[in-house]
Amino acid sequence: MSAESRVATRYAKAFVSVALQEGSQDKLYADADFILSTINDSRELQNALNSPIIKAEKKAAILTGIFSANVSDLTNKLITLVVEKNRTSALSEIVKAIKAEFDVVKNIQRATVVTSTPLNATTKEALVAKVTKSTGKTVELEEKVDPSLIGGYILTVGDKQLDCSVKSQLQQLKVAFQ
Repeated sequence: MSAESRVATRYAKAFVSVALQEGSQDKLYADADFILSTINDSRELQNALNSPIIKAEKKAAILTGIFSANVSDLTNKLITLVVEKNRTSALSEIVKAIKAEFDVVKNIQRATVVTSTPLNATTKEALVAKVTKSTGKTVELEEKVDPSLIGGYILTVGDKQLDCSVKSQLQQLKVAFQ
C-alpha cells in the first residue's frame, strides 16, 4: 500500500466515522461522488491540485469556488483539512477511499461486467445472484459494452477478474498453435 493510499484510508475512516455519528453518510457519499467526477472530468483541476507551484491558499480558493456551495459542511471541513495538511494531490484518492469505506459499512460489493452487447434482465439478475452468493454481500453491478469481445463477458469483482470472452479464448488458441 502506497503512502498516499494509507493517508487516504486514514482520512476516509475518520470522516466516515463522523458521518455515521451525525447520520449524514448518504450526503457524504453523494459529495464524494460529485468531487470524484468533477476531478476526473477536469484535467486542469487535476493539474492544479497536483502542482507544487500553486500555493495552498490558491488551491483552497479553487476548491472552495467549485465545491463549497454544492457539498455538505462535513465535506467542506474535509476539503479545508486536506488543503491545510497540504494533501490536495491525494484528494481524489481520499474520496475514493471514502466511497470504499462506505461500501464496507453497508456490506456492498462493487462488480463490473463487460459484454459485447447489453445484458438482458434475466442474465443480469443471474450474474448478480452468483456474485452475491460467492461474496455474501449486496452487489452493485456496473455494466460496460465492448463489441470487440465478440461474445462472452469479463467479470471483475474486487481484485479478481474472470475473463470468459470469445476474444480472450481466440487469443489463447492463437498462442497455443504458435
